[in-house]
Amino acid sequence: MIPKFIRKKFHGVQVPLGKWILRHIFEFIVLSPPIFLTWMYLKIRKIEVLQIGESPVISRFIAPLEPELRRRSHNLALLNNVIIINLAADANSQIRKMYDKYFTIFGFDKPFRRRLVWWASRFANGHRLLVENKSDLTWSTSAPSHFFSEQEVEEGVKFLADHRVKAGQEFICYAVRSESYYLKLAKSGVSVKPRSVRNPSEELYLDALTRLCDSVVPIFRMGKDIESALDIFKYPDVIDYANKYRTDFLDVFLVSRCKFLLVGNTGLFWISAMFNKQSVHCDVYDIRHVQPLNDIYTFQRVWLINEKRLATVSEMLKMKSEYSDERHQARLGVELVKNTANEIYAACQEMNARIDGTWETTAEDEELQKRYLDLVIKYSDQPTWRGGGRVGTQFLRDNQDLLK
Repeated sequence: MIPKFIRKKFHGVQVPLGKWILRHIFEFIVLSPPIFLTWMYLKIRKIEVLQIGESPVISRFIAPLEPELRRRSHNLALLNNVIIINLAADANSQIRKMYDKYFTIFGFDKPFRRRLVWWASRFANGHRLLVENKSDLTWSTSAPSHFFSEQEVEEGVKFLADHRVKAGQEFICYAVRSESYYLKLAKSGVSVKPRSVRNPSEELYLDALTRLCDSVVPIFRMGKDIESALDIFKYPDVIDYANKYRTDFLDVFLVSRCKFLLVGNTGLFWISAMFNKQSVHCDVYDIRHVQPLNDIYTFQRVWLINEKRLATVSEMLKMKSEYSDERHQARLGVELVKNTANEIYAACQEMNARIDGTWETTAEDEELQKRYLDLVIKYSDQPTWRGGGRVGTQFLRDNQDLLK
């Protein structure tokens, strides 16, 4: 039997641990000569190796890598003396292409080189695992480094023009967490569970956005591996991009150009963060996350079944993310309370006004924000997840009795 401390050390390995260890021992013996040469190269050139890619989703690529790029972009030497090893498949080819402009990245496209660097870096100048850090100051103090080529801009502008979006016209994108996306990942061999209980109702998001846009501002339905088509008779002003037109390039282009992005528990907002664009996050299922600076968010509340009341913010934080996980809900005696269409609408309305420069805040509203953040700071076990975003103003007003 493998000791518990060893199993904990290798948590996340997606094959039997004993087999994984034997395979790595054999691999190291066979590859020793090229590993030694790679080690010499890294040592002499003083190359730093950074590792990303716990899972083939865009959040595991952008979230850890973007702050590193912003820190290094002012100094070419800092970019030239680093190699990124990405252990997961690329979730979006356009995103990979944009980071390839700055970094040397070894991923699924160069598995042998990636493996040699992975081994050699453990004996050379250091091997650092990059993780998500919403608290990193570079998100708020640095300008984005990404840009599109002239040809890409022409392609993106043509797509918008073909879908009734004129030059300079505002449009909004939205995406909602779907079970089909996670099932497709699981089928491809990725160890992931859908956690369907976290999924919001897309109809509520459409209700909120169609009220906000009132047939004047175009709406793009975003997403990947979505099985259901949109009812074009019910939502004639919404463009079902996710089902009919989706490409990796257009995912990035549309999110980078929209007025703001509305997400219901999807990682698409990381593309917005790449370009310092604002997002509205609704139905957030883990309130230890304070979303990125200038973003607005609302969260799913927790109903305590036995006590017949809503959990306070501090009670939710003490449960970590277990309250939104089917495996733990029965033990905890909890159910999720999803955001309503009115709550989503109010958050979008606030973001729209803030971007337009017409939003007016009050001292009472700022006090509610402070009370909420103080609770997160006091009870959250994830200090690097505080991105500086704001809970929706109306949402806090309506739920201020939970701020304890």
